[in-house]
Amino acid sequence: MIGHAGLIVFVIAAPDAPSIRATWDLPPRCDPFAPVRIKDLKEELRQTGYRLVIAIHPEPSPSSKEPAGEPPPRDLFFINADGTALEPLTQTADRDERTPRTSPTGKEFTYNYGDYLVDVRTRKTRQVNGGYVWAPDGKSTIACEKRGIYWKDVETGERRKPIRVERDLGIVDLSVDGKWFIFEIRNYLGCQYTIDFISSEGGEIRKMPNHPVKAGECHPAFSPDGRWMCWNAGNSLGIRRFAPEKPDGTEGEITTLPEEKMGQDPCGRWSHCGRYIAYVRIPHRGSWKVHSPLWIVRVADGAAIQLSPPGWLGHHWDYDWLPPADR
Repeated sequence: MIGHAGLIVFVIAAPDAPSIRATWDLPPRCDPFAPVRIKDLKEELRQTGYRLVIAIHPEPSPSSKEPAGEPPPRDLFFINADGTALEPLTQTADRDERTPRTSPTGKEFTYNYGDYLVDVRTRKTRQVNGGYVWAPDGKSTIACEKRGIYWKDVETGERRKPIRVERDLGIVDLSVDGKWFIFEIRNYLGCQYTIDFISSEGGEIRKMPNHPVKAGECHPAFSPDGRWMCWNAGNSLGIRRFAPEKPDGTEGEITTLPEEKMGQDPCGRWSHCGRYIAYVRIPHRGSWKVHSPLWIVRVADGAAIQLSPPGWLGHHWDYDWLPPADR
C-alpha cells in the first residue's frame, strides 16, 4: 500500500510464473504426455536446468593416426540440455570413455559399463569395476554374466551371490521398485527381435508384444518412475506403459514418435521427469555404422532439437541426464 496526499493506492504484484526447474524428486514422478509448458523446446529445456553427460568422438585431425574409418577415442563432456555450455570432463587421446549411466540420486554416474564412478559435483573419479545398471538405492550396480545376475556394492566392492537365469541376458534396465529387469533377446520364441522382462529374483522370462511394424526392436529403457518404457521399435521410438501384473506386461497401447524426426535405430534415455527422451538420430537413408548427433524429443508433441556439437556419439546410450547444477 502506498499513501500520498490522502490518496491510498494498492499495488498488487503480478504472480510469478511457475518454475519448471527440474527437481530430481525421489521417488521420481513421470508424466510423459503432460501438456507442453513452453512451445519453444530449447527454451523449455533451458528453464529446466537439466544437463547431460555425453561421450563424443572428436573430429579427427588431418594428421590422425587412427585406422581408416575408425574415429578417435571418445571423451566425456557435460552439456546443458538446451545445447549450451559444452564442457570437457576427460581428455584422454589414447583411451575410449563411453556409456555413462547416472545414479538414481543424480549425484554420481558410472561410465565404461560401470568400470568407473564419477562424483558429479567434485568430478572425482575412481575405478569400481561394477555393472552398467544401478540399483534403486544408488549403492550397488548390477550386471548379468554367465547366466547369473550380480549385484556389486560401489563402496566395498562386495558381490552378492548371483541369481541364476536360464540363458545369457544383456540386462539393460531395472525398475525403480527394484522388482523387474528389462532387456532384449534376439531369435527368441520364434521372433527375430523381442523385448522381454524378468523378476529381479529370477524365474520365468516374459516376452512383451512386438511393435506392429515388426522391424528391429532393441534397447528398452524404463522411465525413472518405472511406469513407462521406451524402446527402438518400428524404425522409430515406441512408448508404452509397463504393467507386469498383466499377461503381456503392458496395457497394449503403443505411441510411436514421428519417424521422420527420430531416424532409424533410436535408443533413448528418459529425463528424470519423463517429459523428454535423449536419443541419437541416424538418418533412415544413412547407416547405423556412421556416428550421428544427439537429439532430445518432447514426448507430448514430438518436438525435437539437436543437442550435440560437431563430433559423433555412439548409438547405444553414450549419454545420460544429470540434475541442474544447483541440485
